[in-house]
Amino acid sequence: MPTSPTPVDQKPNVLLTRRRLVEMAGVTLVGTAIYATHAIAADGSQRPPRFPAVPMGTVRPENIAGVGIGTLTGGTRPVYVTLPDSRDPVEHSVADTLFWAEQLMEHAMFIAMMMPGPELARPRTQAERFQREFGAHLARLRRSRLDRSNYGRFNRATIGLTRSLIDYKQRMAVEQSSGRMRSLVWPTFFDHTRHEAERFVRRLTQLNAGNTVYSRGEVVPFWSNIMGEHAQFISQLLDPEEQALILAARETTETFRRIASDRGPRRGGFDPVMVAVNDIIDFKTAAERGIQEGRIKSIIHPALADHVRREAVRFRDELQRTA
Repeated sequence: MPTSPTPVDQKPNVLLTRRRLVEMAGVTLVGTAIYATHAIAADGSQRPPRFPAVPMGTVRPENIAGVGIGTLTGGTRPVYVTLPDSRDPVEHSVADTLFWAEQLMEHAMFIAMMMPGPELARPRTQAERFQREFGAHLARLRRSRLDRSNYGRFNRATIGLTRSLIDYKQRMAVEQSSGRMRSLVWPTFFDHTRHEAERFVRRLTQLNAGNTVYSRGEVVPFWSNIMGEHAQFISQLLDPEEQALILAARETTETFRRIASDRGPRRGGFDPVMVAVNDIIDFKTAAERGIQEGRIKSIIHPALADHVRREAVRFRDELQRTA
C-alpha cells in the first residue's frame, strides 16, 4: 500500500518520482510511459520524471438556451461550466445539463459497445435508445430559452429521463451479477455510472430549490471516489504486459480513498486536493493523447479517455467553487 503523499508546493518546480506520479495521478499514470522526460543525476541515477502542465485557460463564454454559460477546453470535447461567480440556478441548470447529459449519453454508448452478439440485442437496443434520447434532450435544450419561469420544468423532464437510465443501470447490474446476462460490462461499471446519474438528479433537485452552492464536503468525496474507480477500471483495460502501470492504477485507488476524506478547508492557502486534481488532469491529458496515438497497450477507447479527462476537469472547476 502506498504511503500518504508528501505535501508539495501548489506550483511545484521540481521533478516528481515515479511513485509520486502513481499516488497523485492514479489511472492516468499510463501517460508516464509516453510523455514523461527523465534526467540523469551526477551519480548516474535517474531523476524523477516531469509532466507537462496542461493550462486550463479561462472560461470561454457562450450563450445556450438563452443564458450565459462557459466552456473549458483542452481535449476532444469541451467541458461545460457556469461563468465565474455565477449564482443563477438557470445558468447552473443549463451548464450542468450540457455536461452531465453528454456524459450519460456516452455511458449508454459505452454500455452498448460492451454488449456484442445477438443474445444481448435487447439490452443493447435499450442502451442505444438511451443514447438517442439523451442526444435528443440535449438538442431540445439548445433550442430552448430558459428562465426563472420554466427552468424547473425542464429540469424535471431531465430528472425523469435520468431516473429511467438509473433504473436500467440498476437492473443490468443485477442481471450481470447474477449470471443471467453475460455482457462485457462489469457490475461495478453499472454502479459507477449509476452513482454519477444519481448525483446529477440530486444536483438538479438542489437547483430547482434555487440553491447553486457546491459543498466541499460533497464535492471532494464524490469526485475522489469517481477518480479512484477510474483507476480500478483502467487497471483492467491495460494490456497484461503493462504490469507497472496496472500495479500503479491499483495502488492509486487507495490514494484517492484517502483524498476522499479531506473535506476540510484549505490550509493557509494550500489545498492538497487541488494539487492532486491539477496533476490528474495533466496525466489524463497525456494518457488521452497516448491512447489516440496507439502508444499505450490497452483496449481503452479514445472516447473513454476523453470522457474521464472531462470529469477530472469538472472536478477541478467544482472544487474551485466550493463553500
